[in-house]
Amino acid sequence: MTGLRETTNSAPLPGAEVLPRGGRVLVVRLSALGDVLFALETVAALRRERPDVAVDFLVEDRFRALLVDHPQIDRVLVYPRRRKFAIPHTIVAMRQRRYDVVLDVHGIQKSAFHVWLARAATRVGAAAPGSREGAAWAYDRRVVLPMPLPHRADVGHHLLAAIGLSGAPTPPVLQVPAPPPGTFDGLEGSRVFLHPGTSAFAAFKRWPADRFAELARRLRAQNVAVLVGFGPGERELAEPVLAAAPGVRAVDGKDLGLLGLAGVMKECTVVVAADTGPLHLGAAVGARCVALFGPKDTHRYGPRAHGAIRHEVLFHEVPCRPCTRRTCASPLCVLGIDVATVEAAVLRQLAAAGAAQ
Repeated sequence: MTGLRETTNSAPLPGAEVLPRGGRVLVVRLSALGDVLFALETVAALRRERPDVAVDFLVEDRFRALLVDHPQIDRVLVYPRRRKFAIPHTIVAMRQRRYDVVLDVHGIQKSAFHVWLARAATRVGAAAPGSREGAAWAYDRRVVLPMPLPHRADVGHHLLAAIGLSGAPTPPVLQVPAPPPGTFDGLEGSRVFLHPGTSAFAAFKRWPADRFAELARRLRAQNVAVLVGFGPGERELAEPVLAAAPGVRAVDGKDLGLLGLAGVMKECTVVVAADTGPLHLGAAVGARCVALFGPKDTHRYGPRAHGAIRHEVLFHEVPCRPCTRRTCASPLCVLGIDVATVEAAVLRQLAAAGAAQ
């Protein structure tokens, strides 16, 4: 989608001294899945207050599918994560436009490098410690975030406030396809989507697959429909859950892609997952989430709730959490969550959904 939007409202526009009527904004958030979804809140908030502007988005190639044809994004610029020789093409595409504002909601050295290369009048990002790796050198406006640091999605709202907008949180827009025919055939009543995987990098944040299997057994015994989602390389994690009870349905994210997976989640009542991207995918499409957290700070990384929906975030309290470790030999913070606790949370969410109908 291309072209500038015009507005007939003659009232002064928010942030007009930085972002003129019909201006251009580049939002930079390269990864990861959850954080790209959080950045869509920034896009939605910007569009809500300034529908006249054009918004481009720079993202890694593996998340491009989430943003292509997005109704609030004019152009998607793709950072080729594994094809380093193609990076100059990304830079050329980025420099084809002159931006009034560049918002770096990522705040690391790699994103700051692109911010610096962009042809922009104003470059905005968080001051340290809201940004890392010296990224703040690339910004004209360094935004001091409150301490303790806010939720990752709220970083973008603070950057918007720094250019004269309200920065009010706004639900993200995510358009997803309808589930493939037959996905829910024979599954009556409430549907619970279980996602036992995480990336290999974050394997220590996983809740054990045998506990997902026991949860599936208990839910099926209460006639709750259960679907099990998995991405590339995660089939082995899903197998014991799929075999746990008759009627448990497989949802192969490798075949569906991210948007297809989200389309299935949208038609489910509850999503149960660890601290991983698909958890935030479920939250973004309006499912009620039961989040099985481990080392991360839930106030910064937990699933976002909009409207009347309230998620449940579970973890086992230990003296060392939250922490920022990349590995852990014994992550008791997530291993300490028992099946009965998760089952009770799922049943509460199902009851809340029924009461809201």
